[in-house]
Amino acid sequence: MIEEIPGDLLQWLRGFYAVAEKGGVTQATGAMGREQPTITRQIKSLEKELGVTLFDRFSGGMKLTPEGKILFEKAVALFEDVQGIRSEFKKDFLEYRGNIVVATSHAIIDSFLPPYVVNFMQTHPHVSFSMLGGVFERALARIESGEADFGIAFTNLAPGSVICHDLFETGQKLIAPKGHHFFSGKKPTLAQIAAAPLILFSQTGRIEPFIEKSFAKEGLSPNVVMTQNNFISVKKYVAMGLGVALASDYSITPEDEKTMEVLSLDRYFPKRKVGLLLRKRKYLSPAVQAFLRTVKPGVSFAN
Repeated sequence: MIEEIPGDLLQWLRGFYAVAEKGGVTQATGAMGREQPTITRQIKSLEKELGVTLFDRFSGGMKLTPEGKILFEKAVALFEDVQGIRSEFKKDFLEYRGNIVVATSHAIIDSFLPPYVVNFMQTHPHVSFSMLGGVFERALARIESGEADFGIAFTNLAPGSVICHDLFETGQKLIAPKGHHFFSGKKPTLAQIAAAPLILFSQTGRIEPFIEKSFAKEGLSPNVVMTQNNFISVKKYVAMGLGVALASDYSITPEDEKTMEVLSLDRYFPKRKVGLLLRKRKYLSPAVQAFLRTVKPGVSFAN
């Protein structure tokens, strides 16, 4: 027999979740649609019911205690299950609706996803998309927090809390302006690449470790003349003759090959796997599941 549960426990947990996610009661009022005293009362009722302190209070915000962190993980899992139950028994189960939130890089948004998104929206007009672009590390944070339904990133970066489904492999390319004088031939050495003016695509201001490692093995230090956090801008500066850049396969378009030289660097840098990343026990709406099956046919959501 299941023990009786206080009738307001789910609402207390909802208030707790909102405060934990937003960092304070005041910040949670908009998300909850409740007045501040109501949310404060929910938190105090939950702490009394469980016999623990869930937050450390300080001026300007609230921070989860160790017990609060454990409850937060369990609350997320509970709400995911509740959402799954509601969706499973809705009469319009097969009429896909709602917003699909994707976390990935700007290059994936620009080059890989468009045909899938356009085709899906033409077939399912009641579905919308929110694309959260940025570095893959930021995408992983959004997946782990539940902010995104799923992500697309390098699978070697994924932590144990995330399930990976391989999509494709990508190698490194060198892009250079047409008619440049930085080096000769189609197979420049690492030393020639390091000496050429490099326009670096980076959110952190430094070269990715796996690229830097290859240069370091040869005792080389790349000649970085500009750092950009937008790859479209990087390509513009390359096309205008300022320097060369390193890029993943998927970020190079047929149009780029018309305006720039594109050279393979597979002999210097290992290929990496890109995949769908899903948080374990993450609730996926019918619309999200349907879209993911267009990107990765046969993908399983059991975890």
